[in-house]
Amino acid sequence: MFTNIPSATLKQLVKLSERKEKLMAQIQDLDREMVRLQSKYGVPNLHPGRRAPVTISRAPRTKRRRRL
Repeated sequence: MFTNIPSATLKQLVKLSERKEKLMAQIQDLDREMVRLQSKYGVPNLHPGRRAPVTISRAPRTKRRRRL
């Protein structure tokens, strides 16, 4: 598939992917807090019959040691 990608680029992609996962988790936390506050103060949903979609993030990958 992708065989000619330099290792520096792969490292950058991994770093960006991990950063994206963290940001997505923060967004989910903010969404949950917003829903909690809206329900606490009686703010109606834009889509009353529809609940917010639930997404599940993977656990962060552990870093592997490179063999020399």
